[in-house]
Amino acid sequence: IAKHSRPRTNAVAGYDLTFSPVKSVSTLWAIAPQPVAAAIERAHQSAVNDALTYLQDQAILTREGAQGIRQVETRGLIGTAFTHRDSRAGDPDLHTHVAVANKVQTRSEGKWLAIDGRVLFKATVTASEVYNTALERRLSEALPVRFAERPATAPGKRPVRELVGVDPALNARWSQRRASIEHRQTELT
Repeated sequence: IAKHSRPRTNAVAGYDLTFSPVKSVSTLWAIAPQPVAAAIERAHQSAVNDALTYLQDQAILTREGAQGIRQVETRGLIGTAFTHRDSRAGDPDLHTHVAVANKVQTRSEGKWLAIDGRVLFKATVTASEVYNTALERRLSEALPVRFAERPATAPGKRPVRELVGVDPALNARWSQRRASIEHRQTELT
């Protein structure tokens, strides 16, 4: 009964971790003079590194033993990062995809095993918060900017922190995919 009641697992070759700043950061990056845009990119890359370090230290584990009964610490992770500068719709959208291979080396014996995806999945919200907090701190240190909460867009959702002084209308103009999705959602509703 126990064997047949376990959730099915699916093997995966890897994971796509995506790190994307709030829209006002991409908007400022798109219209800023080159030195400011470069500072924004450096802050973004540093925040991505901070989030990856968190994941590597806290969420990249593997399992050993019969039925993967024992969780085991690992040594590092293997991945490659691709920074994109626009959305599929062509809007400015600074973001980085990190393709992480689903193989890690155990810390104790050096065996190559698969990542325990359940732990990684549970850590995604925290990794996102590590990225957002690091980006806000690094941008505030590098540039004369500040962040403030924008009002929640839906009941029950927490507010998002955006750059003060970036026109929300410009953010919306450069959010064609969101507008398209919301339009289609309205049609289907």
